[in-house]
Amino acid sequence: MKVVTIISIIFGIIYFSCTKQVHTEKRKLTVADAMGNYDTSGYKLAIEPRKFSFPDDHGAHPGFRTEWWYITGNLTSQSGKMFGYQFTIFRNDISTDTITSANSWSTDQVYMGHLAITDISSGRFFFKEKISRGAAGIAGAISKPLRIWIENLSLTATDTVNPTPVFSLQAKDSLLGLQLTLESLKPYVLQGDYGLSQKSAEPGNASYYFSLTRLETSGEIFLNGIEYNVSGYSWIDREWGTSALSDDQAGWDWFSIQLDDNTEIMYYQLRKKDGSIDKFSKGIIVNQDGSTYPLEFNDVNLVVTDMWRSNSGINYPSGWKLNIPQKEIYLFITPSVKNQELDLTITYWEGSVRVSGSHTGRGYAELTGY
Repeated sequence: MKVVTIISIIFGIIYFSCTKQVHTEKRKLTVADAMGNYDTSGYKLAIEPRKFSFPDDHGAHPGFRTEWWYITGNLTSQSGKMFGYQFTIFRNDISTDTITSANSWSTDQVYMGHLAITDISSGRFFFKEKISRGAAGIAGAISKPLRIWIENLSLTATDTVNPTPVFSLQAKDSLLGLQLTLESLKPYVLQGDYGLSQKSAEPGNASYYFSLTRLETSGEIFLNGIEYNVSGYSWIDREWGTSALSDDQAGWDWFSIQLDDNTEIMYYQLRKKDGSIDKFSKGIIVNQDGSTYPLEFNDVNLVVTDMWRSNSGINYPSGWKLNIPQKEIYLFITPSVKNQELDLTITYWEGSVRVSGSHTGRGYAELTGY
């Protein structure tokens, strides 16, 4: 689950904006406003399970309205300083019309990049945003060899044969940047129904969704002119689709958890406007050997234990109990830093979390619709 459908609405508004870092007038859209029903004619829909092909599916999927490459991780420096990071590139198709102009600026593709680094040891949070048309070499997506980029933010892989190539993340900036190498330790995980992630009962209200849940990561993080050599683990999510949430859904709480026993858990809880939890909330457990165990709505009990009010005036959950009784998993989830709100073109909370209880570990959480 990601914030991309909100972004798809905003992309149409900012299509002709500049490509510099954006800290402009806030567009105070709620999830309910932005993710209601809209015209999907001319776009492909995620209707039924499909056959995935790797490494090809690391690239773009034209015809679907929204797509994203979403990477998070928790890293530690050689001196023991702890960091979390989020690196996300969003692609949006803003028109189904065929581009006929030879002008290098002509395109129906718009890209947005978000980079955030949590300095856990000092309790500080840094973030930035880039927006550009997918034209003139400024932003784009190439499958072979893999290159997804917007300005100086890029995800690349040179191996065009290996289904799980070694990935490289680049965001060259001495004030807020990173340079990381990621190598997967487990096979792909197809989320939902063999990769079809249904968000509500309406046909096509879904995305294609796969994950790499544990990637050994090393490289450098750059903050305020200081370079830190880091290592740890990352998580990659890939989704693409067209349709939005249903009219009665308000938002979601999403978790990616990497336990210290080499098990991973993904769970997203869809919240309805009346305060109830949608039965389409789902998740998965990835076992040590890479095998998986699907989680349905009734398998997970998620309870908020604390709240936090941001500078933007939004009240977010700031602590949870996540229980999976049939697997004897009883977790306490706590933000590594309370203030991990990205107040950009859209405003949402996305940040590093600590995990304790029956198991220990680290992870990431995303909160929308508050």
